Amino acid sequence: MTPADASELLTLAAAFDRRTVGEADARAWAAALHAVPLDDDARAAIARHYAETSDWLTPAHVRQQRAKIRAERITAANVVYHGRPGETGAESIAARKALERAVGDGRIPPQNIAQAVGHAEDRPALPPGATRDQREQFAAERLAALGDYMPKTVRDRLADYRPHRAQRERLAAAGLPDPLDVACTWCGADPGQPCRNRNIRPGDDPEQRTRARRAPHPSRLDDARAHHNARQEPAA
Repeated sequence: MTPADASELLTLAAAFDRRTVGEADARAWAAALHAVPLDDDARAAIARHYAETSDWLTPAHVRQQRAKIRAERITAANVVYHGRPGETGAESIAARKALERAVGDGRIPPQNIAQAVGHAEDRPALPPGATRDQREQFAAERLAALGDYMPKTVRDRLADYRPHRAQRERLAAAGLPDPLDVACTWCGADPGQPCRNRNIRPGDDPEQRTRARRAPHPSRLDDARAHHNARQEPAA
């Protein structure tokens, strides 16, 4: 935050507490809030502060209220990071932080849990003997069922951090079976969740799971094909 930014923020605060704003005030606030940008969240932090208390506003209050606003946004977005196959712990932490920053900035709107894991309960079915137009419409409905809850430009930038979600969208668009539509009977992964390797060495817990697999287990692929075909068959 620059002194000019701080002056604008202080002017907003003065609307609530009638403080005087001078050059020294602006420079002091800019120094205290040097890592905080002048954005809508910083402005909202002032309004929220005076909606909750009559205490004299300080830079610390702006930081605290702005952090709360961003934390609430992240909570409402139900952030789920599936991880990339083979990534290190440090890479996973960095990727999740990047995703949370995008959510905190408001680039990803609120979503329910089903949208967060790329799973919806009511999935469309392709009618028998479908035409090309119907197949294209079916693909569009599958994408809608996954929950297209962010702008395409944002989704494309986050694709590397959400490889399983990106793959699901590609499969839906191509009208192909999606392994994540079904649970994995081998590793126990729920629908919408990637398969994980199982530790089956002697003496170890056979249900212990490690990193996410790059590809689904073969049995899950078979189940996904059967599920996909069943959805395209006419009702009895």
